[in-house]
Formats: sequence, structure tokens, C-alpha cells
Amino acid sequence: MRIVLSLISTSLLPTLSLNAQPLVIGFERFHAKEPSAAGGRLLYNELGCVNCHGGSTGLPARRGPNLSGVTQRIQSQWIREFLAAPSRAKPGTAMPHMLTSGDSVASDAVLHYLSDLKGGAVTELKNTTHVNAERGKELFHSIGCVACHAPSSDYQPTEGAPTPEDYTHPSVPFPDLAKKYSLSSLAGFLSNPLQTRPDGRMPRIVSEAGDALDLAGYLLKYEGSDGRSAPGISPAPHDKDKSAAGRDLVRAARCAACHELPSDVAATPVPLQKTTGGCLSSGSKPKGIPNYELSEQQQRSLEMFLKGGVPYTASADAPIATLQALNCVACHERDGLGGPDTARKAFFQGDHNLGDTGKFPPPLTGIGRKLQPEWFQKVLEGGGRVRPYLQTKMPVYGPATNGLVQALGKLDAKSEIKLPGGDDTAGRKLMGTLGGLGCITCHRWGDRPSLGIQALDLSNLGQRIQANWLVDYLIHPAGYRSATLMPSFWPEGKSANQEILAGDTLHQIASIYSFAKSDNGEPEGFPAASGSEFELIPKETPIVQRTFMEGVGAHAILVGFPQGFHVAYDGAQGRPLLAWRGKFFDAYSTWFSRFAPFEKPLGDSVVHWSNTPNQTSHFDGYRLDTKRVPEFLLSINGEQIIERFEGIEGGLRRTLTGTPEVLSKMSITHPEGVTVTEPAASQSNQKTFVYLWK
Repeated sequence: MRIVLSLISTSLLPTLSLNAQPLVIGFERFHAKEPSAAGGRLLYNELGCVNCHGGSTGLPARRGPNLSGVTQRIQSQWIREFLAAPSRAKPGTAMPHMLTSGDSVASDAVLHYLSDLKGGAVTELKNTTHVNAERGKELFHSIGCVACHAPSSDYQPTEGAPTPEDYTHPSVPFPDLAKKYSLSSLAGFLSNPLQTRPDGRMPRIVSEAGDALDLAGYLLKYEGSDGRSAPGISPAPHDKDKSAAGRDLVRAARCAACHELPSDVAATPVPLQKTTGGCLSSGSKPKGIPNYELSEQQQRSLEMFLKGGVPYTASADAPIATLQALNCVACHERDGLGGPDTARKAFFQGDHNLGDTGKFPPPLTGIGRKLQPEWFQKVLEGGGRVRPYLQTKMPVYGPATNGLVQALGKLDAKSEIKLPGGDDTAGRKLMGTLGGLGCITCHRWGDRPSLGIQALDLSNLGQRIQANWLVDYLIHPAGYRSATLMPSFWPEGKSANQEILAGDTLHQIASIYSFAKSDNGEPEGFPAASGSEFELIPKETPIVQRTFMEGVGAHAILVGFPQGFHVAYDGAQGRPLLAWRGKFFDAYSTWFSRFAPFEKPLGDSVVHWSNTPNQTSHFDGYRLDTKRVPEFLLSINGEQIIERFEGIEGGLRRTLTGTPEVLSKMSITHPEGVTVTEPAASQSNQKTFVYLWK
């Protein structure tokens, strides 16, 4: 039997096809191509093998849902069908087939037993008056659901719909939700999945009852607006004799190894088979043996893991396996692995002014030494949100993340440098715009919006970030996130500002950190009032300003030079597009308008680069040298090119630095309307051009 993993109906996109095997996303994504003991450990945990056979995997427990009140929240007919053929009722389920195939009498008896388990976790949303399925559709495709589940084929993301080939790993399929749930019970489940599934594999992602109801309306294709008219859960059948027979079946099947059940059906551990005939036996399974319908790769991986012996001594990579088990890597990458695949990236939205950092959750690389433990724990519990521009919501996994903060802290630990004492006053100046580094040009400070793009709030920096991680990041931001718009003000460890604290890099960073932890006011440079012209005038050093600009786009990086000549660089494509002379830029609309317009240069004699070739290149951001002149970083066929503009008398000097081979192959164009000269290069790895205004 072959099952295509899809969502609710044929109107939803299929992703990858699998056989009737259980779907463990972490295994399929990271271990299925090459069977391994590490993949086997993940399966041994996620399929519940450890619940029966014991041992330790070092991973959070994976148990079945709470069955108290199950017939009050799930339709009885669906339960009956699921018990009879789990993988048919829910493709990819981790629930093995425990009953004899086609034994409707046995599945009916177990259903009658389950109807006795009243009370407990009955999840039902009481107020279903206002249902907005269309809003639920938007939520489903924007808050992170499609990181794990397949998107709808009729939903068009802003960047265009992906093709089936763009999916590189399967989506977690849904059962027939309309057959399984009522509107109120599905909404109740979505509002807090951890109540009935405390293992956390389905995390809590919405906290508002209205969001849960709208999502349920979309998933059930509910066409009304008043959910009170929606059918409820049908009464469960109950017969005393059938219930007793069902209890015997539940005890014999050892269901209590994975589910919390009354003590009279308790399950004792089962030693691992040393011979054939167990769960891993091929062909038909003996009566009473769980049938998982494992794939060949899954079977081989489990065998490789078991050869190492159980109990298993958790290795140092247990936290990484935990991230795979919980599917944290559906949204986050770590050390270059994981993150959304090409297809799912189209559904991650936020502030496009921030580039990729405004759409995608941050990497987990070095997270154990990045976040303060208290803050990290707060994030896992649903707090500590500092990126409100991300539409994707951080899920809450409950007890499954217990100990993860400490484990990642230990894994990511490294020998740290000892920072000097910080100077709060110097840190305040460094973060400001009055002779400082201009952090508030892009970053918020508490209730104060930044002067430009609205990057994350820095007022809680000291409570959130560990100091030594901050040193590494500020010196080399692209080392943490290659597509970041954050420049380095300390390229190669040398400060671009030599005026404050004598340019001592560590003392400057320590002072920024100290100021962020203090109550010493806010960084210098926030305007006291608005409504007047905010002309940026480069006096002694260049000014760098991000904005929207006509002819450049939403990723314009403006550089103004004291010599009165300026350039606009396209931060999306990594290329210069405009240059002009005279006045630089009026930043009022960029700084204070919520919907900033596309601006124009403030000066005159604007010249354009025409027919700029779209080279096979990647823009890696920019850094500031010791003169605070930006150096734009490009990668062409794996080779780095540094592009630098500098103001000179009468115009601009443009210098490209890279290997002679790459430079010789570059197609370089120049702005029209200026005189272009090419002085003799002093080095073979450079090309220099001078643009003089006529």
C-alpha cells in the first residue's frame, strides 16, 4: 500500500510520498539516506520502543496521548477505524498496529473500554460563536503551521507558490479531521495540545481562543460564521461486557507502556528479543507483537542502534537529536543544517526591510552560549519575544524541553575571554548617533522606534545575551548569519571608531554591554521632536543609511561622503545603481513614517548604472573600515569580492578587490553621465575606477 502524504483533501498540496511506515520527521530529514545508529536511536525513542523495552536515549520521552475522556473529544467511529488500521486512518502515525488485521470485534471492544475513561483532559472550546475560516487559512500559512504540515494548493504566498520539487522532506500529514473532530473539540485541542499530548511533538502555537477557533474552521472547511450550529461529538457507545473484553485486550497489548491508564492494565517492561520473532521480524508479526510497517532504512537503523546495547549512554550530541525529535529544525537552522526548505521559505513572512533576518527565525548555532539561561528558558515557555516583526510564532513544547537549556549550554561552551570593565557613559555614546556607531539607526530601544528600519529591541540586550557571544557576533556578524544586514564596526577585531575609549575593541563592546544592562538612559541621538527636515550631512566621516529609494528598491544602502558625492547600493543584488552630488539625504520620512515612501536623492546630477549585469553572485553584507567607509562583500563562484566607494575631489573612487581570475571575468559597468577613468592598478588583485562629474 502506498500513501501520499497530504493534508485534508485533494485541494491541498502533496509533498513527498512514503509507504505506510511511521513518519519521524527528524529521521526522514537527517538519517533516512544512510541508515545509522544515530537514526536508530531517534526511532527507538520516537516510536516508543524505549517505553516498552527500557534503556535511555537521552531524548525527551515520547508517549501517547492522554486517553481520559478521549471519546468525548474524538468521534467514536474514527477511533474504531484507527484501532483497526492505524496507518490507514492516520498516515505516518507512530502508533503500531496492535490488533489482528480486520478484527472489528476487538477494535469495538477497545472503544467501549475507552468510553469508560471519562473526565480528565476533555478539551472543548465553549464559545464558538464567531468563526472566520478565511482568517484561519491566513494563520495556518503564516504563523508556522506549514513548517511541519503541507500548505494548501490554493494559497498563494507573496513570493509565489512553490513547486513540488522544492519540497525536500515530507510534511506531517493530517488524518480526516472532519471525521475525527468536532469544531469545538478541534479548536480546544489547538488552543492547548499539551493538555492531551504532553510529549510536546505537537506544540502549542496559538494562545488566543479566537485563533484556535479560526484555525479549526479552516482545517474542517467550516462554511458558517457561527460555530454553535456545527455538529458536536457523537455519544460514545458503551456496553459493560464489551468494555471488560476491551480492558483485557488493552492489558494484553500493553497500551499502558505508552499511555497513562488505570493501574489494572499496567504494563511491565519487556526484555529485548535476542532472537528472531520480535518487533523487527520480517513479514507477518506474531499475535501481540506491534507492527510498525517499518521501511528498510528504519529497520536497518534500529538494528544498528540495538547492536550498541541498551541502556544507551547519552552522547554529547543528545541536544542536537532533541532538536530533531521536536522538529525545532523545521524553522531554525544550526551549523548550516535544518531550517525551512525552499518550498516552505515562501511562507515565512515579516519585515522585508530587514531581509532574511526579518522573515526567518534566528539560527540555533551556538544558542547555548548566546542566550542567558534565564532568558532562554523564558523563550521556551512562550515569553521573551523580541522579534515582533516575525509572523512565525515560537511554539511551546512543555516538559519535552526540560533540561534543554542546560544541555545546549554545556554543548556550546567554549573557553571565553575575560572582558574588561565597561563604561556606561561610553556605551551610551557608542550606541547613539552623536559620534557613536549609530545602533539606533536600525534598532529599537524599548518604546523608542529606531531611526530607520525597525530591527530588534536592544534595551534588553544585557538581560538576553551572554557577553562573550556578543563579542564574537559584533566583530563578525556574517559568521553567525550570512545574510544579515548587520555590518561589522570592528572588522577583523579593529574598531571603526578610534575616538571613544581609544578605539579599544573589547573595552568598547564591554561598555555597550554594560550600558545595555544599566539604567543610564537611552542612547544619544533620538530626536526630541518631529515635523522638521532631518537632513543627513556627512561632515568628517561617511554616513550609511538604509531606506526605500526610487530606482534602487526596498534594500537601498545609501553612502554619503563629506566630499559631496554619494552612492546608492542595492543590498538585494549587491550592485551600485545610483550616484549623485550635492546634498545627501533627508531622513525624516524614513525615520518617522510607518509606511515610508520610496525616496529620491536630495542632491542633483543623479547618474544611473544602466544594464547592470545580474552576475552569479551573493551579497554578503558590508563592513566598515577604520575610516567608517563601507566595504560591500560579494561572493562570486565561491570567491570573495570587496567593493568600496570613496569620496574624492570632484567625484567618487570605486575599487574592486579579489583574485585576478575573478576580476578578469567580471562584467563591470559604469554610471552614465560621468567621466570614467581607470588609473593604473597598484596591485593585480584590484581594479580601480574614478568617476568625475562633468
